[in-house]
Amino acid sequence: MQKKYIRICPECHSTDTQPDLSADSYAKGLLNQRKCNTCGHTGLFFPEYSPEDVKKIQEKRP
Repeated sequence: MQKKYIRICPECHSTDTQPDLSADSYAKGLLNQRKCNTCGHTGLFFPEYSPEDVKKIQEKRP
């Protein structure tokens, strides 16, 4: 059985992320860039965590 992993924003720790499909990303050739819908952060590095770890991380957030 495969484990499920969730991508989180490295800035605000939100799980509400999606691929960045903006024209700017395509123009730069960054087809694997992601965007946070909560804080607007964009980047290539959005770490993946297990659901249990996401809960722990979000509980520690100020």
